[in-house]
Amino acid sequence: MFSYFAKDLPIFVKTELERLFEKLSPLMRKNAKYRIFSLPLLFISILNLLFWLFIGGLDRGLLIVYALIAAIGLALYKESSYIKKQISAIEKEHIVNRIQTSDIINDYKKKDYLSMLETQPRMRLHTFLQFLTEENERKSRMQDS
Repeated sequence: MFSYFAKDLPIFVKTELERLFEKLSPLMRKNAKYRIFSLPLLFISILNLLFWLFIGGLDRGLLIVYALIAAIGLALYKESSYIKKQISAIEKEHIVNRIQTSDIINDYKKKDYLSMLETQPRMRLHTFLQFLTEENERKSRMQDS
């Protein structure tokens, strides 16, 4: 999936994003599996509950089975939400560590990028790409001089 979207990215950005996705890929796969299984389970159980309420054609034993299916679907959905929060935390930790360990960018700019990460959490990846671009530009200027 990453290679499809990363065709037009510069090499220095690709390598950093590959490191990030290497950390995130097991959790992303687990999250996708939980979401894929939870939504149909919830849909089936809610549909059958509505069928039972309005038509009344289900046995009480089946109602318990559908309630269990709904509980399993809801548990998987909640777990996927928890994993999504873990993914976000790991992503933020990786980006913050990468910015803090940079030797090329000065401390003032590092604080600026870190404050941007805190104030605009939805723009985290965009801010990281800006940081990588600026770091690469400064690195190339240092090598030229």
